[in-house]
Amino acid sequence: MDDGIGLAEVLLGLPGFRVLNVTETDCEVVIAVESMAARAFCRRCGVRAEAQDRMRVDIRDLACFGRPARLVWAKRRWRCREPRCAARTWTEHSDHIDAQVVLTRRAGAEACRQVGANARPVAQLADEFGVCWWTIMNAVIEHGTPLVDDPDRVGPVRQLGVDETSYLAATPVHPTVYATGLVDLEEHIMIDMVRGNSAAELRRWTANAHPAWLAGVEVVATDLAPVVPRRPLAAPRSRPPCR
Repeated sequence: MDDGIGLAEVLLGLPGFRVLNVTETDCEVVIAVESMAARAFCRRCGVRAEAQDRMRVDIRDLACFGRPARLVWAKRRWRCREPRCAARTWTEHSDHIDAQVVLTRRAGAEACRQVGANARPVAQLADEFGVCWWTIMNAVIEHGTPLVDDPDRVGPVRQLGVDETSYLAATPVHPTVYATGLVDLEEHIMIDMVRGNSAAELRRWTANAHPAWLAGVEVVATDLAPVVPRRPLAAPRSRPPCR
């Protein structure tokens, strides 16, 4: 193996893939890869399959040295050799790459972390990865939903903060859209967001919360805002005596 290709495989860090070639431009790094799978078996009849052909699949990966990285996967298509099997052909699969997306799973997870933990705009991440806005947003939804729904994400809360914010400004076709945030005031953790700013929406949210969790809330604060201390009044200056 060429030392440069071997180093590229180590840097790539995708188990089960070998690097075929690496090219670079001013805009991106392009890495041609293929899987190391030497054989496959039909999932329907169990007969050993044979390789039929390959198809090119372009996938965005984590940025490399400050530039977007694009994997070009020579994806193998397998064919069942059993004439009576209905499976016919299928393409190989990797746990690192979802079949219906253009991002590696690790790139999608990193995009979700940047948007969720670092509050970076989706559009900014889309520019960095070289994809469209919805590609990043779908990754945020896919990887972020299990994190938000994890029951262990938020433990007992003693001090609950509730505050509304303008989510979408009013236009000629709709009024201002509000969202209500619920936060743990002690741990500074966002618990949830509720669409709207009405008491009915908040009651609906609390109705779905566990009664034991609600019983642990001792303080509820609304209309959260930083308290700016008033500056003390300066002592009056003594006037010079009149002459």
